[in-house]
Amino acid sequence: MTKPTNDQAQASPTKRFFVSMLTRDINLADAILDLLDNCLDGALRLADGDNVDYAQHFVKIELAADHFSIEDNCGGIPREVAKNYAFKMGREPDDDRDSDTETIGMYGVGMKRAIFKMGREALVRTRYGNDTFEVPITSAWLEAKGWDPLPINEPTEANEKLAEPGTVIRVDELYEGVSRHFANEAFENEVRTAIAEHFTMFLQWGLKVELNGKPVEPVLVEVLVSDRADGPAPFVFQKTIDDVLVSITVGLNTGRTLGNDDEDDSGFERDRSSATAGWTVLCNDRAVIVGDKSRLTGWGDGIPLYHPQFAIITGIIEFRSKRADKLPVTTTKRALDTSSNVWLESLVKMKEGMRVWISYTNQWKNHPRADQSDYWEDAKPLSLGKTIAAVALRSDIKKSDSQIEFNPQKAKVLPEPPGKTPSSRKIVFSRPIEEIRLVSKMLYDTDDEKPGIVGEKCFELTLARAKKQDG
Repeated sequence: MTKPTNDQAQASPTKRFFVSMLTRDINLADAILDLLDNCLDGALRLADGDNVDYAQHFVKIELAADHFSIEDNCGGIPREVAKNYAFKMGREPDDDRDSDTETIGMYGVGMKRAIFKMGREALVRTRYGNDTFEVPITSAWLEAKGWDPLPINEPTEANEKLAEPGTVIRVDELYEGVSRHFANEAFENEVRTAIAEHFTMFLQWGLKVELNGKPVEPVLVEVLVSDRADGPAPFVFQKTIDDVLVSITVGLNTGRTLGNDDEDDSGFERDRSSATAGWTVLCNDRAVIVGDKSRLTGWGDGIPLYHPQFAIITGIIEFRSKRADKLPVTTTKRALDTSSNVWLESLVKMKEGMRVWISYTNQWKNHPRADQSDYWEDAKPLSLGKTIAAVALRSDIKKSDSQIEFNPQKAKVLPEPPGKTPSSRKIVFSRPIEEIRLVSKMLYDTDDEKPGIVGEKCFELTLARAKKQDG
């Protein structure tokens, strides 16, 4: 047996290593989203178990070449939390804050990682109730070897106090690459799109987010549901798996494929893929990914690879739990942990729903959209939650104590195309727009009829002439 000594081997990480590794695996846009996510967590804590009125809250973000700032009115940071938790580099095992809150933060690194990603000087000013204080993070502290506590200071001037409970974070001395990104309009647009997608549910509930003074509008991810009890409806599945409530719907999105297209009438097979086609994955109301069309969400794995024919198909899946560590999401909150059991079990039902609508598009792809549009004229675009609530009222939905399921194919509520001969084929060709307008004027006394309709009429006239000559 080895004899113990009084010597000790240092095992704590250096600050430089920790900060460098912490920021390397998250991109700049995701770091900004992490800070916005913290604002929403503050609003949840402020509600203290009640429903959050997001319309009462705002988040204002500024990106500039010389600074970054984010301001909210979401309740602020209690002084005791600031002293013991908020500025620690990671969460202790006995830290049970948010254990009863549906958030997706797990490790307590989001705010610090985002600040370290951007620059070398930062100031966090917060007001909780009537208590206002600020915590500076300086380049001198970052360069120091030890993990000295950060000071908690009182505001030096009266005008530095916040008008209402909330938090302001400002980062200065931006790194050169960060400064160039923040001054780039393309990056601003990237962040705006990311916010519109990732926080779409909160924006729909009234949360006001401004980016460089302009409001961010939500990206709507919805499927069509008929008002009629026997009308067409999406595939729906809901079940609790490993303490996570999994909700799934797959159906038609609100794209231009049901007869409201201003361009050619080429049916389903158009290379005009909807931004929300494919799969959107939500974790506790945050959209982890939007419109995924890859093998990640099952395309090409036992079902066909994504194709423009499927641009009308939208799938939405949500994972909801008060245990953030149970959710199939990584620490960046914008990528999936596809090795988790809850994801793998859910993927089986996702594919089942996809097969229903792939079959539907296969049936209809050689038929004019007008043939099916009558079936959908009373359908409304609904979010995941509203879709499940509407479909749950139908008599032919399968319900048990542990799950609900509705398969529109088995329920025979999907429209079927009119009979066609086995030898029917689709005709697709292109002609100069000037020639199409000329023929449209001759046939319909207007030069802006849809090219598909013009082409179909030309074929009908030629076919009638051929039949006459043949007879």
